[in-house]
Amino acid sequence: MAGKKTAKSPGKRGGKKSSGRISSKPPVPKKESRQHRVGIERVPTGIPALDRMLEGGLPKESITLLSGACGTGKSTFAMQFLYYGAKYCDEPGVYVTLEEDAERLISNMSLFGWDIRGLIEQKKLIVIKPEVYKFESIRQIIGDSIDKIGAKRLVVDSYSVMLTYFSDPDEIRNGLVQLDREIKKMGATALVISDIKDNSEIFSTTGVEEFIVDGVIVLYLMKDPKCPFRSKRAIAIRKMRATSHPLDYFDFSIGPGGVSVGGSRMVEAKPARKERQAQKKPRAVPVKKSSVIELGALRAKGGHSWKWKHL
Repeated sequence: MAGKKTAKSPGKRGGKKSSGRISSKPPVPKKESRQHRVGIERVPTGIPALDRMLEGGLPKESITLLSGACGTGKSTFAMQFLYYGAKYCDEPGVYVTLEEDAERLISNMSLFGWDIRGLIEQKKLIVIKPEVYKFESIRQIIGDSIDKIGAKRLVVDSYSVMLTYFSDPDEIRNGLVQLDREIKKMGATALVISDIKDNSEIFSTTGVEEFIVDGVIVLYLMKDPKCPFRSKRAIAIRKMRATSHPLDYFDFSIGPGGVSVGGSRMVEAKPARKERQAQKKPRAVPVKKSSVIELGALRAKGGHSWKWKHL
């Protein structure tokens, strides 16, 4: 009929695929969408692909160990977590750096286009480097900083340095338990950075921390199977309580807009044909009974003939 509009059939929208970086105007997550079906509230990391793997993000008021060797992108990952929360989720954050100078860290992270200084002026972000060397003092400073701006997100960079304040493994465990209670009492969700060696079988400095925290995310530098002289970054979710997550290694990259996680799993390239043949076990060649020389029967015939003496 004339004048009647025909309904458009739903179709795929055109456009480029999302790279997983924080865009200039990323969508602000709705509060109702952050509630998981079993009642676990999630805190988005600001890395869309990773949040999908985590069913929406990190569990609220949890502590996650972010482990990796040097150059894997731990500090950038952690700052992006805070920046996204402060700018788009109305969740102020505190970054406690125990190694790098705070001013230098702010300058380096601003290269990604993040207005770190603006958030600091708005009291939505604090970046501090405590000049104390006692765990109790560090814990007090963290608590005061969270309370000062009502922080909902926290980064400690790195817990490996904090361990030098303890004298034995029991103190380390007790210290992390105390820190865990302090953070959760203030209602914050935390990332605690841990420095590990390449190809390490443990995910923390002492091997104890990963059993206490709620989650473990590991960043890697892996040899590119297509080119042995080139490395690729990768990420894996080793552990996350109250979350169904994959255990695969995924592409992880650092670009102009920060860190991003690819949707493709990292797999080893198949070996070349010659390598596959070399890896194959040699076949067992069946031996005919007629070709076996029975030395005992031959000796029984007597004599030392040349027919068997040399055998």
